[in-house]
Amino acid sequence: MKTVFACLFLLLLPMLTPGEHQATAAMPGPKGCYDPADYGAKPNDDIDDRVPAQQALDDASATGGRVCFGAGVWTLTRASRGTYNRFAALSTHGQHVEISGEGPSTVLRIGGDQGGGATWVISLDPGASDIRLRDFVIDTSGMTNTDEDTHAIAIGTNICTPTNGTCSMPVLDVSVERMRFVHPRLPGAPKKGDCIRLLGNTAATEVLRTKISGSTFTDCARSDVGIQRNVNSLTIIGNHFASPRVDQHIDAEASGGEGDKRIEIIGNTFDSPGTTQGDHAVSIATYKYAVISGNVFNGRGLSLHQSTDAVVTGNLFDATCKKPGGVIAVSNVADRMVIADNVIYRRGAAGPGIGVTRDRDGLPSELMITGNSITNETDAAGISMESPQDVTISHNAMRFPTPTANTVGVHLLANKRAIDKVMLANNRIVGALKAGVQLEASPHPFVDVTLTGNQVHGSNFGLRCEGPGGFQPIISVGNKWGTKECTATMITGE
Repeated sequence: MKTVFACLFLLLLPMLTPGEHQATAAMPGPKGCYDPADYGAKPNDDIDDRVPAQQALDDASATGGRVCFGAGVWTLTRASRGTYNRFAALSTHGQHVEISGEGPSTVLRIGGDQGGGATWVISLDPGASDIRLRDFVIDTSGMTNTDEDTHAIAIGTNICTPTNGTCSMPVLDVSVERMRFVHPRLPGAPKKGDCIRLLGNTAATEVLRTKISGSTFTDCARSDVGIQRNVNSLTIIGNHFASPRVDQHIDAEASGGEGDKRIEIIGNTFDSPGTTQGDHAVSIATYKYAVISGNVFNGRGLSLHQSTDAVVTGNLFDATCKKPGGVIAVSNVADRMVIADNVIYRRGAAGPGIGVTRDRDGLPSELMITGNSITNETDAAGISMESPQDVTISHNAMRFPTPTANTVGVHLLANKRAIDKVMLANNRIVGALKAGVQLEASPHPFVDVTLTGNQVHGSNFGLRCEGPGGFQPIISVGNKWGTKECTATMITGE
């Protein structure tokens, strides 16, 4: 009897009008999954497969289940007006749902004129939880007339229904695995969005516990991964970011939110030698609790703005820069931050390997920079900081292979407030420089500074102190400066 009912249901599917997601309870097909081919979809025929594919997804969403796309190119379109989510080709607010393919041979493709509107290939709306997307390609390279909010995957949206309570429900536990994205900005689609966009539209509909792993970002329009607000506990691990023209590979900014928490970016490769905007492959703003570890940055660096409680450790940066900011650039606030054991090469425009700058009223405090290897081929510092307090700079190795007139190894500038409670210990600085360490009291003073165990080789001055703000006595013990340009009253301990 169940078999007869299932056959009749499949025959009636073409007569269904797509609208509010159906609360159907069809059984999985012979493969043990909801196969769009069982609903009438056919790959490789250039005929729209959206309606049967959405019906398969609705059935999987009703009680939990897997939608399985086989090999081939599946043609999708944006849903029509009057449907539950008219911006998406496929959308769900269900639970315990998987959408899978057979690897690179499975392609979900959208092309054609998008009418200047937003289009999302897959949309995970408020209420969605325990969602897994894996092993297929999303290709939007045939799109024209797109909107800047056209995304391959939208995790978290403003699409919800008060009748089922999803407008107060988060998006929980999403996994994106072994995906491939071809979502380029083209002459026919100059406005286009991210490959993956995460947006907790409100605090009640936050995006919580998302993992993006093992995926390849071949060509994305704006960002490979765009993170807007109310996105918490996000892990991005083991991906290859190779989009040639993105603004940033990962752009995380809590715009309109209250500051997001917990982001991990671990073991990824960022290939961005030909990108066009700025010098940073990854830009993180207004985040608390961030770990950026074990990544390879080929071409550009990392920006942290108004973020706290962060660890940047064990990364490799090979950067050819176009602007003067740091390869690792920290701005506005840097409270409780550790930058440790990174390898940094800098070429191109003059600027530091690690740059910590003030911005508006935000100032760095409780910052530790330790164990980094910095090679800077430009006429700028290895480490440069503006008005830091409660800072330790220790055990860094800095090398400057090109003789330059203005370069210093470590440059501390008191341009916004007094520099207080700073320790420079056991750093090694090599190169024909203006100074190994330059302390610039301009206009504010240096209050409590300890220098111990540092070595400077080849510099005109090992230690240089200048500026009208003045210096309380600097404790300097066991350093190898060579020539110093500090008056005797500035130094104690030597």
